[in-house]
Amino acid sequence: MASLDETEGNISPVADSHQLPHIFIIAGPSATGKSTVAQAIAETFGLPMVEGDDLHPQENIDKMSQGHPLTDDDRWDWLKTVASVSVDTSKPPTSPPHELGGEKQCRPACITTCSALKRKYRDLLRSQLSELETAILHFIFLTASEEELLRRIEERNNHFMKKNMVRSQIVTAEVPRTLELDGGEEFEGSDGDGGDLENDCTVIWTDNLSQDEVVEKAVEVVKQLMLSDIGSEVDGI
Repeated sequence: MASLDETEGNISPVADSHQLPHIFIIAGPSATGKSTVAQAIAETFGLPMVEGDDLHPQENIDKMSQGHPLTDDDRWDWLKTVASVSVDTSKPPTSPPHELGGEKQCRPACITTCSALKRKYRDLLRSQLSELETAILHFIFLTASEEELLRRIEERNNHFMKKNMVRSQIVTAEVPRTLELDGGEEFEGSDGDGGDLENDCTVIWTDNLSQDEVVEKAVEVVKQLMLSDIGSEVDGI
């Protein structure tokens, strides 16, 4: 559907603007449950899923495995790849809310995990997708306290993200400034005290929620955004 321009590093616009895919980025620090939430959304709606971590070049993986945080320069090409692969992977949903629209069909979509911790990382994804009219971009940003993230990291095995990098991610994270922040305090690195609103973002604080509750909230966000295509508002799935 789209390709990464080798000379400019941009994605070619989709010809039919009425079929621009929804790209849902499940964002946030490591151990907030991005992959679990993304997989649940993908299964609920019959949508493809892209795991952003799988798109890191080997140099990035080696660096993180050794406990070294990635720099901005390490991330730019990776973020462009995430954008391109997400558009190429997008497909129409095969489960509700498709059925709720009768003869009308929701746009193609893709569920993608990508930390997108800083505003400028999200802005780069916007520049590759929304601003080029290549896709309709949405972020669901999952957050948690440092204590909770450390607890979760200790329970994980065989993942390149190490415990000593959690603090770095929390300091780095700029929680999107939105009209509503769903529970909890903001990270100390949050962009919540200033700057423009990020109206394409939904923030979910996960500390006091079960995994099922986080999934339920995220699924509802995706459902309502997809239903907006077909002009329907239906309770339940």
